[in-house]
Amino acid sequence: MQARVLILLILMVLPHAGAAQDADRMNAFRQAYADWLVRREIRGTGAIAYRGTPKMAIGDATAPIELASVSKSITALCAAALSDAGQLDFAASVRDVLGRGPDVSVASLVTHTSGIVMDITQPLMALWLNSDEHRAEFVLNLMKDPVGAPGEFVYNNVNYALLALVIEASTEGSYEDICRRLVLVPAGADGGPSPKSGAFLSWGGWMMSPLDYARLHSHWFGAATPTGRSPLDYPHLARGDSGLYYGLGTAFRANHTGDGTYNFWHFGSLCMPGLLTIGTYAVTWGAEWTVMAGYDACVSDDDRRALDSVMGKAAYGPLK
Repeated sequence: MQARVLILLILMVLPHAGAAQDADRMNAFRQAYADWLVRREIRGTGAIAYRGTPKMAIGDATAPIELASVSKSITALCAAALSDAGQLDFAASVRDVLGRGPDVSVASLVTHTSGIVMDITQPLMALWLNSDEHRAEFVLNLMKDPVGAPGEFVYNNVNYALLALVIEASTEGSYEDICRRLVLVPAGADGGPSPKSGAFLSWGGWMMSPLDYARLHSHWFGAATPTGRSPLDYPHLARGDSGLYYGLGTAFRANHTGDGTYNFWHFGSLCMPGLLTIGTYAVTWGAEWTVMAGYDACVSDDDRRALDSVMGKAAYGPLK
């Protein structure tokens, strides 16, 4: 009888202990982010999710924010969904798919290894502000043949402008409609082109609330989907010998715990002083915790590394 009572008491206590640990972990994330914002005298919002379910809002996390380059994951995941359905061939030449354009593989667009080094979007994006007309085809019309070394990583918005056109050529519909159906809807997320930056939708113009994007990131980079479980099955590039990869519109590496899961993260920024100045950060650790943050400033590489570091410590550090 005493043994049964003891077992019952343990079963009653464990869920509460787990809930308390979850609350401590979320508070650690929130405090780390708040401290990072205060030190830089900027404002931000965010959201925290656990295994696909949003758990905490930081500020007004229901209000849509600019995603900037975090948008690239939507484009890459959209291409991956079409590939899984047999409608898109990553090995195909962009020129063969579109009937024109560079003779580089679709996979090389995903990994920024196409050899396209001139980013013609950079001087034009400020001119395209306050328009939601996707300018991907305009980019194709302006671009010249690749002049870099194929296989070498050169982060370039042009790759994801072309990838949007490949997506449209692979199935009927607009890039926005296709990727909303294949990426947003399965994750239970809502979003659309930004009224300000929608012209560069496929490489930096989606708008979504932190809660919705946390839900999306947690879904596609969690344990429930092939992209989260097996990202090496999709186009990817090893960045050095540290175990770091780029693929699916994000950086990732195997979780240090050795449990077969991965950590996925990416930063975004739109730095047009006087016009649009914002930054974003999205990360999922080991198919469990996801953090999405948006802030009203362009920050330095050192600041980004500091944010990634303090959030990583919050994810894996000891709880009180």
